[in-house]
This record gives sequence, structure tokens and C-alpha cells, in this order.
Amino acid sequence: MSKHARNAVGGSELTPAGVTQLMDVVADRTVHPALSDMEQTIARLRAEAGEACEARRVLANTPPTVLRDALLLRAARIETAR
Repeated sequence: MSKHARNAVGGSELTPAGVTQLMDVVADRTVHPALSDMEQTIARLRAEAGEACEARRVLANTPPTVLRDALLLRAARIETAR
């Protein structure tokens, strides 16, 4: 039992104030917001994975000369950023 919960319980009999404190402890430590954040993160990762899969498919069907020129452009852009 946490310190907050022990303080709320106090003696052997619960009081309305003690129960209110226990409810506050539960509300403050709810996992619902964390689970909601995780679900949003998973949805975003799935969407990004879908975009990456589509990009790979397009790149796989891109002519070699275009890929070579794109790599040169990308390398120049990276070098400029340094």
C-alpha cells in the first residue's frame, strides 16, 4: 500500500474523507491516459510503416538512372547540411 493510501486509511475505520483521498490516489494513478497514448503511438507507427512500405515499392520500380541521380542529390543535400 502506498504512503498516500496508508494516510487515507489511517485507523481501522474508513471515513468519507479517507475514502475521498483513496479515490484521488486511484484517479491520479490511472493507466487510461498512458494506454491511450500507447494506442495513438501504435496507430502512428502503423501509418508510418504503411508509408514506408509504399515508398519501398515505388523505389523498387524506379529506373536505375533516376535512382542514381536521386542518390547524388541526396548526398549533396546531406553534405550541405553539415
